[in-house]
Amino acid sequence: MASAAPLLKNDTLPATTVAAGVGLELGVLHEGYAPDAKLASTGDQRVSLVPSVAEQLIKDGYGVIVERGAGVYSGFADSAYEEKGCRIASRAEVIQKSQVLFSIEPPVNDFAPLKGKTLISWVGRLQDKGKDIVAKANAAQIRLIDVTAVPRITIAQKLDVLSSQAKVAGHRAVVEATHAFGRFHSAEMTAAGKYPP
Repeated sequence: MASAAPLLKNDTLPATTVAAGVGLELGVLHEGYAPDAKLASTGDQRVSLVPSVAEQLIKDGYGVIVERGAGVYSGFADSAYEEKGCRIASRAEVIQKSQVLFSIEPPVNDFAPLKGKTLISWVGRLQDKGKDIVAKANAAQIRLIDVTAVPRITIAQKLDVLSSQAKVAGHRAVVEATHAFGRFHSAEMTAAGKYPP
């Protein structure tokens, strides 16, 4: 069960404002992807927290608020989150009511209302873009947790976003290369005859 104790020593997180029994509100933000948008969409189709993980966090005593439509392009309807015990809300309400927020891409345009909150995101703090994000987060007084900073060791494999996403990208590359190649990969022998690779 999550406690109302601070996440870190001398942490100044505001006291929880949720119902009794819930220790901390976690928020899941939409990544901004919209294939039908009038302008080019720069968001991501992925979602930072899937319903099965949200369910486990709720069992551990956390409250989870998900922005409306956050998982739709990843194959998770709002109802899938609601079935696991999450609440669905607008972006403004998720930001307002959550003490800790999850987002794949740091929502730099929303840094002002995130003041005093914790953001867990893919920052890449050692790259130029990441350094800029860290500077903006510091200026906005946001606690930023960079998921790319997890050590790439055996006991931390469940948390290693770099390896898992590299594996996904590798699979995608093979599928796209297969499509571009346009022929069989190996020789095929069928009743209709032989097909060269």
